[in-house]
Amino acid sequence: MALELQQPGAAAQPAPSGQAPGSTVHLLDYWQIFYSRKEIVIAVALLLILSGIVITRRMPQVYASMATIEVQRETPNVALYGAVRTGYDPIFLRSQFEIIKSNPVMEQVVDGGDNLADVLGLAYGYKANETPADNRLRVIELIKNHTTLSIRRDTDLIDIEVRLDKPEGEAAKYAQIVANSIAEVFRDHVRRKNMADIEDALSSLSSEISALGQEIAEKENELASFRELHHITITSSGDDGAENLRRLILDTNAKANQAAIEAEIKKTRYERIVGLSVTEAAAALPILVPESAQFLAKPVAEKQEFDLQMAALKQADFGDKHPKVVQTRALLDTVEATIAEKVESIKTSVKQAWEQAQTEADLYKAQLRALEEQERTVSSGPAIEYERLRKDLDALKQRRVALQTRLDDERVNLKMPKTSVRIIDRAKVEYRPVSPNFALNVTLSVVAGLLFGVLLAFFVEYLDTTVKTVEDVEKYLQANVIGLIPQKMRALNDPNARAKHSEVYRVLRMNLKSSRALGAGKVVVFTSASAGEGKSMTSFNTAWVCAEVGEKVLLVDADLHRPRQHRTLGVPLEPGLANVVVGESTFDDAVVHTEQANLDFLPAGSIDSSSIFGLMDTDEMSDLVKTARERYDRVIVDAPPMIGISDTAQLTRLGDGVALVIQHRKYPRALCKRAKDNIISMGGNFLGVVLNNVNSAHDSSSYYYEHQYYYYYYTQDSSGRTKRTRRASSHRHGESGADAESKS
Repeated sequence: MALELQQPGAAAQPAPSGQAPGSTVHLLDYWQIFYSRKEIVIAVALLLILSGIVITRRMPQVYASMATIEVQRETPNVALYGAVRTGYDPIFLRSQFEIIKSNPVMEQVVDGGDNLADVLGLAYGYKANETPADNRLRVIELIKNHTTLSIRRDTDLIDIEVRLDKPEGEAAKYAQIVANSIAEVFRDHVRRKNMADIEDALSSLSSEISALGQEIAEKENELASFRELHHITITSSGDDGAENLRRLILDTNAKANQAAIEAEIKKTRYERIVGLSVTEAAAALPILVPESAQFLAKPVAEKQEFDLQMAALKQADFGDKHPKVVQTRALLDTVEATIAEKVESIKTSVKQAWEQAQTEADLYKAQLRALEEQERTVSSGPAIEYERLRKDLDALKQRRVALQTRLDDERVNLKMPKTSVRIIDRAKVEYRPVSPNFALNVTLSVVAGLLFGVLLAFFVEYLDTTVKTVEDVEKYLQANVIGLIPQKMRALNDPNARAKHSEVYRVLRMNLKSSRALGAGKVVVFTSASAGEGKSMTSFNTAWVCAEVGEKVLLVDADLHRPRQHRTLGVPLEPGLANVVVGESTFDDAVVHTEQANLDFLPAGSIDSSSIFGLMDTDEMSDLVKTARERYDRVIVDAPPMIGISDTAQLTRLGDGVALVIQHRKYPRALCKRAKDNIISMGGNFLGVVLNNVNSAHDSSSYYYEHQYYYYYYTQDSSGRTKRTRRASSHRHGESGADAESKS
């Protein structure tokens, strides 16, 4: 984030109309917030990571076992009176899910020979607290909740996965037992259900045949009664032609009924196979159309062989692009295409047979109607009714014969082995737990820790109303920054102070010197909003660097409440400023000459504490400042804080300019603005803000020092000759380097 300091003495420019000051947010601003609060992010992340590790270690180990079954859509074995199979149901396998987890299946699993009710009930604590019946119900519900069903994509395969964390040490074993038991019980359940459905259909067919027999007996009795009532006897061959017509009608009626039955049978057969998919038709056609078996037997057998090969390749984890898989898939596609072609051909032949039979039945019906019309013309009265009754009786008998034939065929089919559920893979004991997943949990903990840490860092930053950056000073205080002081600064007379410590104060001196607000003024008052913001250190080091470049400087410790400068210089506290103002000492006696040749120091002095209030608002104090201004090139005044100290108001008026020292990230912006406003309202010449104790490693303000410049300063050698030295200073994180060039 690039920062640009305003020119010294320039007023802060207001934001453009319609735009709040500092409203533009750069991505680096967010990074700066994150970086400055990285301790919070790291602490929260470590806390959540450790919590995740502890929780994961304490979680019970869950073992899983999986069985795979194939579930095919059910095909009715008996179609009654032209009933046809419905089309593909997209939710068929989902329906099987509900059946697998239904109470009838789960009850058989629990009640099997593995004693699951007792073992799992004891392991999970149900048996000790529940009745046997309630324990059984709880175990059933437990198995339901710990069983997961999933469909393998584009297949009829269902995976049955059981996860258990108890009994201790045997969870893997019982997970395998439960998974296999569910697969076996479901297979047997479907098989019994299919058999029961077929047997119910055959029972209905038998009942229909019995009902037809009863109806035939009633028709026979009715016909016998009619003949007896009307004295109808069998006509001789010498009648007027009605006998021949009746004989023809009977023969034609029999053929028509037979043709109608054949057409209905062929229609039913066609309707049963027309909606079948290729796979279903290939399985059903050899039964429904026995003559087709010779055409389908070989390709169906080849397809089954290739299916087994593909299953073996997939089980061996061969990829879809493996040469064997590609070759087998190509052969399988060829066989499936052959089967589809033959199935379509058989369907076409069945349809043609039905249409031909229907045409024949229609012809017989037309012929029968013609003969009946002719016979009706030849004969009338009871003979017609007699023939009608006899035809109805014959039709019922033929219908009974057809149904009896179908019943016999389906009973034979019932004895053939069939199943719609097959167990593909039986469950195995897996000794490696599937949960908890240590790597996954730790990864989630890391992600969650970083996320919550960043959120907390931004929240803390949102709550932090202290002055943090130069932009904060410009935006909230509407003031310019005349100096940026990094952390870990020392007094420049300290032997441990490094050369780079003076560079930032030289920048501050140059900003004060070039300030239009200060102009030719000499007396600069350093104050702060409250205590502990570093104004004393700033005052001292500024005075020191001013003296280093040859200015005659007086440092005045005007903080009578908490004087500090005398400790920095190692001189007595008194006599000093307070003593001069009250007349106990003269100005010359109070001024101390320091080790720095051009730097003099006026301590705070010491008098009765009750008498220090109001000392700054006196003529003596004004005269003292006037004297200092006349004798020195620069007067640096270390004043008390603005908030809560009345003396500071008078000092701000006596000085030629006032610099407000604000410690980075210490006091709220409102307090700092109030101090700045007080300076202005008290008549002080406000110069700007010195932002102190800036963490250059965390905050972007250090960018201000990442430029190289040259400056000159004058010194004298042992012979008294004046020497000008040029110093190259690279202000990158406060580093400096000296390269001396001397000119006499």
